[in-house]
Amino acid sequence: MDGAWVDRLERRLGFLAVPGLPGLLTVMTAAAALLAASKPEFVSALALDPDALLHGQIWRVVTFLIVPPQSSLLWMLLWLAMIFAVLSALEAAWGEFKLTVFLAIGALMSTAAALLTGASGDNGPVHLANFLAFARLAPDRKVLVMFVIPVKLRWIAAVAAALTAIQLLGGDSASRARLLAGLSAYLLYFAPGHWQDIKFAWRRRGL
Repeated sequence: MDGAWVDRLERRLGFLAVPGLPGLLTVMTAAAALLAASKPEFVSALALDPDALLHGQIWRVVTFLIVPPQSSLLWMLLWLAMIFAVLSALEAAWGEFKLTVFLAIGALMSTAAALLTGASGDNGPVHLANFLAFARLAPDRKVLVMFVIPVKLRWIAAVAAALTAIQLLGGDSASRARLLAGLSAYLLYFAPGHWQDIKFAWRRRGL
């Protein structure tokens, strides 16, 4: 990660770091899922709705991050475990401030995209950015796909990146804006490193 700019920011604004973000977001997502199970309409009060934002419901800038997926209990438990594991790994690698900034960039840019396009957003792209950052930091770590097949994170991230590229190429302007906004923090943190990798590969091949 090219974090020089984040380091400078931390020296001035480090007091804004939110402690315990992995646990906080995981617990809040679990609580939202429990409430949604009895009152499905509750989720709509958390979602990133541009009309509601324009009417003063500013909390949605943050609460859309904890909107749970509509899924089975098993998938919900896996989702919560993934959120906690990924964010805990990022916090351990970066510290509280860098993780806070990373999530804040994704949330603010997603909000801006929703307001500019007039289309509601979701937290999928932000969580994708979290996962890609995790895979970038620990590319050789293995996870069990389908609980059986061990696969390195680098390959899962490569598939996710390819599918995202297809969505960007085939999607409409609103969906492209939503994806790029959610991934903006990853691009800011890691694009310089990716560019260095490309230049190194060119030099090795004599290009």
